[in-house]
Amino acid sequence: MRGYISRASSFGLKSRIRPRNQLLQTVTSRFVNTEASTKRRNPYLTSRPIDRVKSVMSTGNSKEATVESKDISKPIVWVDCEMTGLDHTKDNIIEICCIITDGDLNIVDEEGYESVVHCDKEILEGMDEWCVDHHGSSGLTQKVLESSKTTQQVEDELLAYVQKYIPTERKGVLAGNTVHMDRLFMLREFPKVVKHLFYRIIDVSTIMEVSFRHNSELASVFPRKKGAHTARADILESIAQLKWYREHYLKSTDETKEFVTKRRAEMEKDNGDNGGQDNGDSGVSGVFNAVKESALQAASSLKAAASEAASALRNDEKEGSSAKKQRVE
Repeated sequence: MRGYISRASSFGLKSRIRPRNQLLQTVTSRFVNTEASTKRRNPYLTSRPIDRVKSVMSTGNSKEATVESKDISKPIVWVDCEMTGLDHTKDNIIEICCIITDGDLNIVDEEGYESVVHCDKEILEGMDEWCVDHHGSSGLTQKVLESSKTTQQVEDELLAYVQKYIPTERKGVLAGNTVHMDRLFMLREFPKVVKHLFYRIIDVSTIMEVSFRHNSELASVFPRKKGAHTARADILESIAQLKWYREHYLKSTDETKEFVTKRRAEMEKDNGDNGGQDNGDSGVSGVFNAVKESALQAASSLKAAASEAASALRNDEKEGSSAKKQRVE
């Protein structure tokens, strides 16, 4: 090591070489960070330590704050956008609101994030009739013209807001009503935000469609939407919708406790029958064993049939030989 430093100093490189203990600390810290990030690849399949981060962010209301936050349990990122139309290849987001809840639908920050994106008058005049009437009567069109914020600014602010409460990538799940449409627009205009979130979504309108088909009587008494069609109002209605479905349509932990206990016992039995090998997906092992057993039975039947066919063929050959011998005699 000394010889290396001596040779390096002759080339003027001594100042670039760090002491050995510093180098070891750097390597160790990188290894630890890499190991931690690897464990977090799927936040829903691993137990997670509490992360504490300090972040400085600027919200849509231009308020700066230094906050210490901890990980939220199963965070949901509720988003609603108002656009100039429904064609994600040419129309634009002109208003966006974001509210974050935990997995139990408790709102983390009542204020949320809300912002209006500037758009030229010519583009607004080219909107379809519904957008012209609706955005005009709600006052959004005027807000868009008065706003000085660009798409890039709003993307950076929204990303900072989400990272304030959910610093870990691919942990927060995007949610809303018909939220796949919002996501399509965000992929083009707010790609950094989409990249930070998990790839799955929670679309409340999908649950509504399932309930109409599965329990139409229950769906008929669902609370009617107010239809304000502002980004914030739509999000709050979506959260209220999912709460209603959870209470009246989806079963609670207590309601499924007996079934879960019974099913776990079955899974443990299946795992035991499989020689105690647990591949992390024992719920499938029972099905796999059944398919395997069926395949073995089918193979056994085919083998027996082949044996019978071969025996019959040999008998035919013997009979043929005897008949031929008799004719010759």
